[in-house]
Amino acid sequence: MAVISVVITVYNTAKYLEQCMESVLGQTFKDFEVLLVDDGSTDGVSPVMCDSYGEKDKRVRVIHKENGGLTSAWIAGVTDAKTDIICLIDSDDWVDTDMLEELYKHYDSSFTGGQIVSSNYIVEKAGERRKETQGLKPGVYTGADLEEVKKNLMGNEVRPVTMSRCMKLISRNLILDNIKYCDPSIIMGEDVNITLPCLCDCKRLVIMEGGYFYHYRTVFDSMSHGYNPKLLSNLERSDKTFREILKDKKIINADHQMDREFVIMLLVVLRSELRCPEKDTVARVRRVFLREDIRKKIVDTKVDIPGKAGKLLHFCAKHPIAPIILFTRFVITSYDKRTN
Repeated sequence: MAVISVVITVYNTAKYLEQCMESVLGQTFKDFEVLLVDDGSTDGVSPVMCDSYGEKDKRVRVIHKENGGLTSAWIAGVTDAKTDIICLIDSDDWVDTDMLEELYKHYDSSFTGGQIVSSNYIVEKAGERRKETQGLKPGVYTGADLEEVKKNLMGNEVRPVTMSRCMKLISRNLILDNIKYCDPSIIMGEDVNITLPCLCDCKRLVIMEGGYFYHYRTVFDSMSHGYNPKLLSNLERSDKTFREILKDKKIINADHQMDREFVIMLLVVLRSELRCPEKDTVARVRRVFLREDIRKKIVDTKVDIPGKAGKLLHFCAKHPIAPIILFTRFVITSYDKRTN
């Protein structure tokens, strides 16, 4: 009988699906089901591959749905799951074959409250392989210790717990109770919509030591490396949603966390504006960062920004004058050319 439901979202990822599925079906832990959710793939190959896995392995169930985006896909899988424990995986990633076994060792089945067990992960990028560790010290967090963690979930460049919905075991009831916060119009940071309220509601949080089981494949995309004119409006929408979550969950320093988070994410907006191919860079940056409410937030909010690039962006956001904007643009675009 299945104990864990592995939900894998698929959209035109035939190129990577075999590696992902082999890593999941080869797990040393055997009591699991797989829900392959095809989110209206258009490549003509991914849906057929999903059906093939469903026909070959009785543990695999396939859901075909109209395209609705990543959030709608994993929601469909979680809703249809037959177990009380969820593990979410993206089909362009892969996992070590002992991931479920090791995660489940830390999941207390006798515990009656919602819980989350998180491992660490490895970023897999062309020519680069980088281990990433949760910011929170490994251990089991309950009671007062967990309440302290909840006061610091947002507003840090390095979060105590990554807001990715992946690399974790999550009590299914935590997800079902918080689907209402999922806003499909949020295009960056959409995982926060579900991971943040789940972390706020959970009564037991486990951060594993080591456990770099999850392999997160990064590919070049315009969202993270190019210009996106919708980022500011997306940030304002997500800021409203995340503040609502923290306040609904009675997190006492909700505004303090979100003010810091807003400033940190404004630097992502600034980086995007600096990458815009149009020639009116100075005017566009000043139009955003001299806006009264944004300027007040940047000036009044104390944040810790690590790294030379981050500190330069923060300085530029605080001092949006032409020479600083142009110098920052030169540095950022030069770095992009070296790394992409």
